[in-house]
Amino acid sequence: MQELTAAAIFLKQYSVALMFIVFAMLMATIFWPGRRERFDRDAQIPLQDDR
Repeated sequence: MQELTAAAIFLKQYSVALMFIVFAMLMATIFWPGRRERFDRDAQIPLQDDR
C-alpha cells in the first residue's frame, strides 16, 4: 500500500511535466521531416471517391 501511495504522490507532483513530455513527443512525431508526404496522402483519403 505504501508503494501505491508513493506512486500517487509522484504522479500528482510531476503530472504536468509528464504530459509536456508526451505532448513534445507527439509534436516531434507529427512534424518529423520525412512524414509530410504520408500525412498529405492520408489527408486526401476522405476526399477521394470510391476507388
